[in-house]
Amino acid sequence: MIQDERLIVRAMRPEDAAGIVDMARQLAAAVGDPEPRLAPADLIRDGTGAERWFDCLVAEVAGRVVAYALLCRSFEAHTAQRRLWVGDFFVAPDVRRGGVGRALMTAIARHALALGCDAVYWELWRMNSVGEAFYRKLRAETVGELAVMRFNKNRLAAIAGETGQ
Repeated sequence: MIQDERLIVRAMRPEDAAGIVDMARQLAAAVGDPEPRLAPADLIRDGTGAERWFDCLVAEVAGRVVAYALLCRSFEAHTAQRRLWVGDFFVAPDVRRGGVGRALMTAIARHALALGCDAVYWELWRMNSVGEAFYRKLRAETVGELAVMRFNKNRLAAIAGETGQ
């Protein structure tokens, strides 16, 4: 655990946005994604207010934001289940193995339960063996019967244009 320093997990505030953007860039680099075209104003616009796209929790140690998690709500009518999707989960390298990730996951669990969620889901980059060990320690399970699929923006445009592709 982080010793002699106060660890706080709380909702993102506008003044946290620049630090979260920096961590998002580190996360993208770690998994081989291109650097995100993301500005602090984007996080503030999309992560605050009644029409926000996501909730964001941050972990702060000694006044420094050292971790964040972006959370999106999901609902399935065919199962009548509420779910929470973790879009991003990042802990700064210099505070890993200090209890920050565990504290952030605890806050996510509490948030999900407060929303009446039946489950929390996330993606795990297959090369992230340290991350996998962390989640396994918390007894996370792989959902073998599900495949994460997507349409990228170009494909969405083609589908929306009814090009038949």
